[in-house]
Parts: sequence; structure tokens; C-alpha cells
Amino acid sequence: MANLTERVPDDTEIEAMTTPRNSKSAESIQHRREVKRRLEDYLERAQLRKAIGDDDFF
Repeated sequence: MANLTERVPDDTEIEAMTTPRNSKSAESIQHRREVKRRLEDYLERAQLRKAIGDDDFF
């Protein structure tokens, strides 16, 4: 029977997997990160408003 072990990639391997191949994909990844950050900020503000009772937001 084969012995299977999990191997965790090191930092350089992770960097190589996540580094975009060209400038177009780098721009696309950057744009997605910015949109995700804005959405998370928006949702956080909405939760804060709801928590403090400012229900006019919804």
C-alpha cells in the first residue's frame, strides 16, 4: 500500500503560484482585490449601522 503524505508548499512556491504571468492578468487581479476590499468595507459599515440602530440604511 502506498504511503501518502501531505506536503505544504514553501513561500517561494506559493509566490510562484500566485504571481500573474503578464501585466493584463496582474491588472485583473489588482482590480478584483480592490473590488473585494470595497465590498468588505461596505458590508462592515452596514453591519455597524445596523448594530447601532440606524435602520434607515436598509
